[in-house]
Amino acid sequence: MKPSYFMDLYYPSDRNELLGYCKCEQREGHTPSLILLPHSSLEFIHSMYQDAFSLIHNPRRIVIIAPIHNEVFESDAGECLFTLSSGDVLTPLGGVHIEQVPGVKINDEYAEREYAIEIFYPYIACNSPHSSLLPLFTSLDSKEDILTLSRLMAKLKKEENDTLFIVSGNFTSLGSSEEINSMAKTLKELLENNAPLLDAGNRKKISGCAYKIMEAARTAFPGKFTLNAARCGNYIGENISNAGDGRIWQVYGVKE
Repeated sequence: MKPSYFMDLYYPSDRNELLGYCKCEQREGHTPSLILLPHSSLEFIHSMYQDAFSLIHNPRRIVIIAPIHNEVFESDAGECLFTLSSGDVLTPLGGVHIEQVPGVKINDEYAEREYAIEIFYPYIACNSPHSSLLPLFTSLDSKEDILTLSRLMAKLKKEENDTLFIVSGNFTSLGSSEEINSMAKTLKELLENNAPLLDAGNRKKISGCAYKIMEAARTAFPGKFTLNAARCGNYIGENISNAGDGRIWQVYGVKE
């Protein structure tokens, strides 16, 4: 059995409390092709996760893509994609089966350092127990790295059409409230118009750990992206352009 590293740090170990964060009512319809969700303590973002998982109907595979926030290990220099070894992990709400992503370097040490995938374990156990989880950690430093990820996403979808992709990432804004608001408006327009994100990131019009992954997703799966909710500081709502009192925009949206 594979270990968990972030229980009682980012999500509770108490089964009833965790169930309150995770349980959701399934809605009719088909599973989206891609969902963008933030990572943080579930105390703050569980409502976004519950809404998202109400749209998920036990796909064969769930690929969760998350950024590596620090430098990659020295032994991984030159690589941009990493996965975990296959196995099972037990949460207070049940087990989750993990499958390594084919053709990607395995390094289980990233599971100890990065929480952005582990916080999904209890949601899958509770709401999509028949799905296998394919974890993918990324360190995207160049256009070629982004293209490598985009090609892999398209390949995984072609191999198994019943695959959902979840991007676990945040957007950050540094500066005055006016600058934060301007960045939020730009982000909203880019996401909803399926417009290129990389140039905006390079020009500091948007920033954060999610936009390079979303650029790969945009090119792999062109189509309409719907922004469902955004949170900044104590503000949470549908309008990302509202002024927030924090510096991390947590965005939830789906692509059909």
